[in-house]
Amino acid sequence: MKILVIEDDLAVSDALKHTLSENNYAVEVANDGAAGLAFIEAFNYDLILLDVVLPKLDGITICRHVRSRGYTMPILLLTSKNSNHDRAVGLDAGADDYVVKPFDCEELSARIRALLRRGNESTSTTLTWEYLTLDPRNCEVKYQEHLLPLTPKEYVLLELFLRHNRRVFSCGAILEHLWTYEDMPSEEAVRTHIKELRKKLKLVGAPLDLIETVYGIGYRLKPLVTNTPVITTPPADTRKMLIDIWYRHRGQMVERIEDIERAIVEIEAQSLTEEVRLKAWHSAHSLAGALGTFGLAIGSKAAKEIELRLGNNFHLSPLDLPQLQTAVAQLRQEINRQVEETIEASVPTGSKNNAIKLLAIGEDSDLIKLLKSIEPAKLMIKTVSELSQRQLDPQPQIILLDLDCFPQLEAGLIALAQLKQDYPTIPVLVLSQPTASLDLRIEVARQGARIFLSKPTTTSQILLAVDRLVQQVSQSRAKVMIVDDDRSILEGLSSLLSPEGITVTTLSEPSQFWSVLEACIPDLLILDLDMPTHNGIELCRAVRTDGKWATLPIMFLSAHPAALAIDRVFAAGADDFATKSIFGSALVSRIISRLERGG
Repeated sequence: MKILVIEDDLAVSDALKHTLSENNYAVEVANDGAAGLAFIEAFNYDLILLDVVLPKLDGITICRHVRSRGYTMPILLLTSKNSNHDRAVGLDAGADDYVVKPFDCEELSARIRALLRRGNESTSTTLTWEYLTLDPRNCEVKYQEHLLPLTPKEYVLLELFLRHNRRVFSCGAILEHLWTYEDMPSEEAVRTHIKELRKKLKLVGAPLDLIETVYGIGYRLKPLVTNTPVITTPPADTRKMLIDIWYRHRGQMVERIEDIERAIVEIEAQSLTEEVRLKAWHSAHSLAGALGTFGLAIGSKAAKEIELRLGNNFHLSPLDLPQLQTAVAQLRQEINRQVEETIEASVPTGSKNNAIKLLAIGEDSDLIKLLKSIEPAKLMIKTVSELSQRQLDPQPQIILLDLDCFPQLEAGLIALAQLKQDYPTIPVLVLSQPTASLDLRIEVARQGARIFLSKPTTTSQILLAVDRLVQQVSQSRAKVMIVDDDRSILEGLSSLLSPEGITVTTLSEPSQFWSVLEACIPDLLILDLDMPTHNGIELCRAVRTDGKWATLPIMFLSAHPAALAIDRVFAAGADDFATKSIFGSALVSRIISRLERGG
């Protein structure tokens, strides 16, 4: 856990830092009020130790400011004043406890533990994960009653995993939780601590993968095996789902065009009312987003032009009619034409059976013969000598790349890097000669390959590697919550993300936002910018004022061009922004990338 000490007396702050560090806390120190407030707004802390009398900004003012911004971490005031009035002022400002200088370090540590227990009820109880137990009261860790001799960093690392036992932590997230800003090492330090912790766990009988690697994302405790059977259903045909969604909402699209045409008639008669203009503008805005989501770029562009001309700052006259009529004609053409080709080109076709689709890139005759000997019910294999876009339609679940099929090794590594850039969600299995050097293996891993196999290989080795990759993908299931008043966009995005192993919660009525947020606990929140009752900016600000959700990654999707909206969304606390014209695999890759960075 991380504690911020705001104290201007260097001797006191050094003593506090030493005492708290001995108790396995990560401690940062600020020596004046302004610096302390900057630290609070920049980083996450589990508790703040705050002196009342400080230069630049006093502790009471800081306390009030912190509470007014919605931060909920416990605040323990430190002061030399001991009157009842001073205590009352501090507690009324939002502090949770009050310690008078000089204080006893043992008593202070006990008060800190008590405050942390209030914010986290598991702090006072023994944390368990199968045969592993951690007792925060005496900092003891046992596996099947065998005591583990851990370093302070190994202890807090294991405590982090146990307190958040279903979360995957990236190296960056672990660094932010366990190290102070001044002492933060490189990500290699995290990997070293993970390695040493695994060794110590193995020595007392724990499996080596108790702390497992979720490739490309981070680390977590290996999920417990239960006796409850898990029933899995193959993902539906995504292409068909999108077509069905499109036709279910096609009537609504037509109604929106009719709203725009009604406004054009009134413009022609020079009798346009504000109500009709506003309704037409909103319909054009919705169409721009919806058509872009379904890959109809021409229609989306036409709707954006109409939206711009119907905006508040545009003075409409009959001279604008030709442009508006041309744009509406383009909209009609897009609505009426068949959309299967657009969707089919943008979205991978769903699986027709339970076999895993594997694309093998190589021309080794022995390898091809080996792959063809595998039962079709287990692997649906397609082999090619070189890669092209067309060969990834439909997209495979796994790519096998034979580096030896390239005339030069460098060309094979370039092809691997290009694969991971173009198809970041598809795991790659690399094959090469048994004489492959350590440098080559490191470079293969750096370029994004999940597994490296040496030739000659066997069918069982390939099937085992494929099974590992499938398990890695299924275990890294993330949760995304999408808020948009356009139901067609919600359904479209849901059908795009679900086949990627992402659990999607959609909401079209922003008034229910908070209850749905608390219920689904997403790993990423996606907000529409413009919505009735509560817009995305308002929702984003509300989320950022709650300490529980202060670090939740938030992404905005909008029909507005980035230049018009990006300043607003980032000022509100967003982490990412994308226009609704981004579609299909490009949007999925963007969302997955945000999930991986958001830990």
